[in-house]
Amino acid sequence: MADDQAVLAAKPEVQLTISDRIYLVARFGMTTALVTLFSLGLFDFRNAPAAGSELMFRMGLSLLVVGGVVHVVALFVFHTTGPRSMWLVLPFDLVAAGLLIWSTGQYQDPFYPWVLGLSIAYAGVLRRRSAWVVAGLAAVVYLLGHLVGHGHAAMLDVALLVVFKAAGLVFTGWVVADAMERQVHREEEIEAGRESIIGLNDQLGRRLAELHAISEITEIMHSSLDFDRVGPLVLEILRKVIDLPASCLFVIDKDKDETLFSASAGMPAAEAATFNPAYPLGGESVAANHDLFSCMTVLDHNRMMVVFCASASAIEKMGEEDRLVLQAVAGELVVAVENSQLYKLTKRLSITDELTGMYNYRYLQQRLDDEIERARRYSRSLSMLMLDADDFKGFNDTHGHIAGDVALSELGDVMRASVREIDIVCRYGGEEFSVILPETDSEGAFVVAEKIRESIATHLFADADGNRLVHVTVSIGLATFPGSAADKESLLRQADDALYQAKHLGRDRVRFPTTLRPKK
Repeated sequence: MADDQAVLAAKPEVQLTISDRIYLVARFGMTTALVTLFSLGLFDFRNAPAAGSELMFRMGLSLLVVGGVVHVVALFVFHTTGPRSMWLVLPFDLVAAGLLIWSTGQYQDPFYPWVLGLSIAYAGVLRRRSAWVVAGLAAVVYLLGHLVGHGHAAMLDVALLVVFKAAGLVFTGWVVADAMERQVHREEEIEAGRESIIGLNDQLGRRLAELHAISEITEIMHSSLDFDRVGPLVLEILRKVIDLPASCLFVIDKDKDETLFSASAGMPAAEAATFNPAYPLGGESVAANHDLFSCMTVLDHNRMMVVFCASASAIEKMGEEDRLVLQAVAGELVVAVENSQLYKLTKRLSITDELTGMYNYRYLQQRLDDEIERARRYSRSLSMLMLDADDFKGFNDTHGHIAGDVALSELGDVMRASVREIDIVCRYGGEEFSVILPETDSEGAFVVAEKIRESIATHLFADADGNRLVHVTVSIGLATFPGSAADKESLLRQADDALYQAKHLGRDRVRFPTTLRPKK
């Protein structure tokens, strides 16, 4: 039972066109009318011009009925198409038409409309060449039915009229077939136009989605200079537009052979990072040989190159539009990276001394505020050293300002090497320096100050000729919060006063403010 239901469910549903329905209704109506009229004895074959007219009528009517049955079986049992089923019943219709025309000569050609309708029906379903064949066959059958079955058709004038009416069958079939073929062509053109419009609408929708994605990516990239956060968002938006399961993007500085920016989506960042080293700079397209992933150059602009990596199959499926989207995003990305670099450079220069590379006075003020607030909140100590190179004017006068600039830069290097990573070394101005010592009391600060003083005193600086023969000493003043100073201003003032005392008492020494002495 289940198998039978499956077979029935697998049979295609019968799809009848308007022409098929009209043909079926006309055939059924005509056959029913003829059978009814014949059964009621309304046909009188006693005055028929040809012998055996009644037999011919019966045979023609029978063929008409058989043809109808064949047509219905072909359509609804074997699911034959309308044109194919009409070809099957065409012999029945033509022979039936000939026999009926032959047998009804006394009724002044009653079956001409039917033969004409037959030509029109086939012309409406078949192609033009096939419709001409059917119309020609109908005309031949019509001629044979009259010329063979009707004696009066032998008369010249009657024969000419019969031939004229037969020609009308061919002409009508040709006109209808031509009109129907033109109609089919118009419908095909309309359907093609509709499909083209649907395709254009889909393409337009995709372009709008791409433009929206580019606009969103551009807004995200230029809204923040934190590319560690922005990068994955950019790729997530790209994945929605280009449909990539996993991908990664790199911006490479070709001059330095350095990755300036990288982001990944759909894969771990550590795994994505392994693609970049294998990618040769300047390559057009290359396989990374890493889990079927490939990389390609999306944009090569001056000293920067944008590289995109994804699965090899996904890159192969990318169309020209997808590559244009990638190029547009890559262009915006390069601009954003350049802006980010400029921002970082500007920020670094704003807090960095150009000569020594140390933090400047501005940064010193900012960090003092932060560190004092932190020390106050957690009840910790904070110390500050104020340093000044002893008689540095004499150094410049003796060895020149170029050697003096080199010496100042080396002073910063020696100081940085003598303190912890958390300590902040700044250039206060001229040949003065400051060191912030978080979580350091006065005793600890004194130890650090002595270490710095001794390291500088034992360091050999270069003279004007580059010979390292010159010694430089420093004087250091020390102050501590909250031990001797209650706020930032007093801390700076007391460290400066202590430095003044160290200079006044002979230089090359460490001094506390007068209110504070180191514990013995």
